Amino acid sequence: MKEGEFNNSFIVGASLRRGDIYKGTSHIYEDYDDKEDIANTDLSLLLRYSHFVAGGSFENMSFRFIMGFRSQYIGLQGWGSVETTSLDLHRNNAIPFFGGLMLIEEYPIGEVFRVGFSEHFSRNVYKVNSHEEGIGFYSSSHYNEFGFGTYLTYKNFSIEFRYGREIGEPRNRFYFMTHYAFFN
Repeated sequence: MKEGEFNNSFIVGASLRRGDIYKGTSHIYEDYDDKEDIANTDLSLLLRYSHFVAGGSFENMSFRFIMGFRSQYIGLQGWGSVETTSLDLHRNNAIPFFGGLMLIEEYPIGEVFRVGFSEHFSRNVYKVNSHEEGIGFYSSSHYNEFGFGTYLTYKNFSIEFRYGREIGEPRNRFYFMTHYAFFN
């Protein structure tokens, strides 16, 4: 993209996530590990001016703001959201902000093919089936994660693999994502 030029994209994507999500004690006081096997849809609208990017994304009906900087070979992207339904946050008076920061390195190979790498740090939220006094209901909790990934892009289609490791806990997550950009 040239200096001072506007460019907008509507992106449709999907992701599969697998890994360890949390450990704890159920209402019958037995230890358990819960596995995460989730598929997400993702709809994003990105507005670009020169090297700056801003927009929003809906991932399974959760909204996130996106902002960043992108040049031909390197980029920095941040995202954020607010979660107000978390019992864990209310009990611990924690900050209800979730989001992250990602450094992206990209290497063009020809006009339409690109290879990239990324490193991220994030504070994420996940759904928990809580057993409050014997009654099961869904709430949400949070975790901090760092990780890295790689992606391939051909024209407006991309595939990405990302690994994440929870900070302070031995929990690993694996992500496989695919996206298609319209109006790019």
